[in-house]
Parts: sequence; C-alpha cells; structure tokens
Amino acid sequence: MIAYNNEWLNNLLVRNQADKAGENHCITQPEKDQVYAAYKVGFYTPHFFVRTGLFILTFIIVFFSLGFVSLFFLDHTEQIGGLFVFFGCIIYGGLEFMVRKRHYRSGVDDALMWMAAGNIVGGLNLLTNISYQTNAIIVFIIGLYLFIRFTNALMAAIASLALLAIIFFSVIKFGAVAKAITPFVIMIASALIYFFTRQLLKEDKWKQYSNGLLLASICALVCFYAAGNYYVVREASIAMFNLDLKEGQDIPFGWLFWIFTIAIPILYITRGVQKKDAVLLRVGLLLVAAVIFTVRYYYHLLPAETAMVAGGILFIGIAYTLIKYLHEPKYGFTHKEQNDAFFMDKLQVESLVIAQTFSSPPLPADTGTQFGGGSGSGGGASGEF
Repeated sequence: MIAYNNEWLNNLLVRNQADKAGENHCITQPEKDQVYAAYKVGFYTPHFFVRTGLFILTFIIVFFSLGFVSLFFLDHTEQIGGLFVFFGCIIYGGLEFMVRKRHYRSGVDDALMWMAAGNIVGGLNLLTNISYQTNAIIVFIIGLYLFIRFTNALMAAIASLALLAIIFFSVIKFGAVAKAITPFVIMIASALIYFFTRQLLKEDKWKQYSNGLLLASICALVCFYAAGNYYVVREASIAMFNLDLKEGQDIPFGWLFWIFTIAIPILYITRGVQKKDAVLLRVGLLLVAAVIFTVRYYYHLLPAETAMVAGGILFIGIAYTLIKYLHEPKYGFTHKEQNDAFFMDKLQVESLVIAQTFSSPPLPADTGTQFGGGSGSGGGASGEF
C-alpha cells in the first residue's frame, strides 16, 4: 500500500539507527560506513534548503498552471469547483509519477501532495454547500489515505483531528443534553485515539508509520486536555452554542472542568516520570502554561509584569536545580538531550556491526595431529617447540 520502495524504507530506518549510534559513540565512523554500504537507499532526498526550494518551485509551477487554465472558465464560474477537483486529481497523478521517479521527501512530492488535497477539498466546497461535518469526513478520508499511502506524519495528525471533528459535529446534533456532554465524549474519543496509536507503535509491522502515529498520539493528548479545559469549554459554549451566562454565573459542571484544567497536566507529568515517557512528560510541561493562562484569565492575582517576572525566575531556578541534580543520571533521568532513549532496543546495531566487521576468519582444514619441528628437549625449551 505504501507508494515508496519498502526495502529502501527499511534500509533508511537502519541507516537512521546507525546515525544515532554514531552520535552516541556506540559505533565508529568506519563501522557506520559499512552499515551504509550494506543497506543501499536509492531515494532522491536533498538537503533541507534544496528541499524547501523545490517545494516553493513546485508550488509556483502548479499554482500558475492552475491560474492559466482558470482563465478559460471566467465566463463559467460555476464550473471552477469542478476544475479544482479535476486539477487535484491530475496533481495526484503527478505525485504518483514523481514517487516512481524515486522522490522521497524531496520537496516536490510534499508540494504535490498538499496541493492535490487542497484542490480536491476546495473544489468540493465550491461545487456545493457542504456542511462542517461533511467537510470533516472528506478531510479525514483524504488525510488517512495520504498518511497510509505516503507515510506523511502531518496527514496523520490532520486525520486524527478530523476524526474528532466528525464526532463533535455528530454529537451536538442531538440537542442540549448532548451539547452538555460533548466535552466528555471528545475526551473519551481522544483517549481511545491515544491508546490505539500507542498500541500500534509497539508493533513492528507499523514501524514505517511511527512518526505519524507518534504525532497523532500527541494531538490526542492535547485534544484530551483542551476538551476538559475550563477556558475552552466556556468560550466554545458561548460562541457555538449561544450559552447565555449572566455576570457571576458559571457553566454547567464548571467545578469539574477546573479540576480537569489543573489535574490533567499533573497527571501527564506524573505518568511521564513513572513510565520514563518523554512524550507525556513534555506535553504535560507544555500544558502547565495553559493552566497558568486559564487561571490568570479569570483570576488576576498579580499584575501581568510581576507575574511574568516571578514565573520566569521560578522556572529558571527549577531548571538550574534539575540540571545540577541530574548532571549524573539518577533514576533513569539525565539533563542531557537523548536522540532516542530506546533506539538500541529497537535495532541491535552493535550485533549488526559485529557481523559486518568482526566476522571470524576461515579455519584451516583439519589434516590430523601434526608433530615435529621443535628444537627444545629435556628440562629447557627454546622459543620454538
């Protein structure tokens, strides 16, 4: 199902592991070179700046081509939507062609993929008046397909967000009670997406999709918190559900959402420390800022300048203390940046290098027991015996 050469993708994973092993001084440069020689990759993947340039150039070429063709439909504006969908299909054909030409993350295939998706979704909206729910369904289908076909991580994130949007727009159709429980439904859906993606990450057959699954799990964690955040629930209820709150009046279950707002980041950080899970830990630390923002939005305890200075001093002090404390690793934690804490568990690079560089020499043929040739006798023996 993956459009790219599967053998080269597997070899690319091996090379990436060798790079990380080299950066961690687990293997030497000659050993790394031997790994590269043993695992060939034929993709065209240029440097970041070249990739960026090719992305912009491809975008300009396709954009002006579409603009030129659109000139012939100035008198038939009702057909512009169909033109966009048709052009999106042609762009997708070009994407498949460039992939067959060994382009992999070259900038060309990236631009073609995004423009194909954008043209199809935009064209369908121009053709007819599509609801938010239908748009979410279309985006989910396109995003999921492009993720499965081209292993694009951002498409996995878009597909997961679109799935949550489908659930959201489906639930709110069932009346006031459904709207009241929508945050809890989204929290449950986000949790299911997170555990589903984490389970797939443990299975070796999904290793080509690991980046996308990881990004989807991060989106699920953030959406789980956002669905329970007091500020998000209150403001969304006012803006989307026309909730009329009088001065001093709180939203339904307001106390529970305040608990979620403060407790969820603490839960993420605690589980991240217990499980040595960098994703949970970092998302939890990031959401601490959301907690501070939410509390300060409704309760002004200090002037903004004073609060920012005090918070900055506090966090700098905590960071400095942790760096000094973790200068020598303790309890599985260190202040040093790790490329991949468990990459040696995923691939036995050491065994691979040993097999490539320290293979045993052939043993001489067994011709029976051989005697003779010694020059020593009696109680003293010379160096030749």
